[in-house]
Amino acid sequence: MTHKLDAKEINSLEIDGVGEVKTGMILEHPMFGIGEVEAIFEFAKSGENSIRLKFEKYGSKALSPEYAKLSLPNKKEGKPSFWGNLFKRGK
Repeated sequence: MTHKLDAKEINSLEIDGVGEVKTGMILEHPMFGIGEVEAIFEFAKSGENSIRLKFEKYGSKALSPEYAKLSLPNKKEGKPSFWGNLFKRGK
């Protein structure tokens, strides 16, 4: 007999706007910030999924991918450094 919370760990999960997510990937959450995927679960009875991410400030959180608004981290384009400008000058 399966219980409501029986879940199995799965290797990957397709998330809208992100693509295929696997353990070890880095994702961004609007409130918790940047986190690493620790595990992905599928619940036996409902077939729903849960994704566990470890955030630097907030620790591990189990989130429902449908509602979590997860995204790939934005690469912040900062001002080029002095050295970056110096080596780019000759081009």
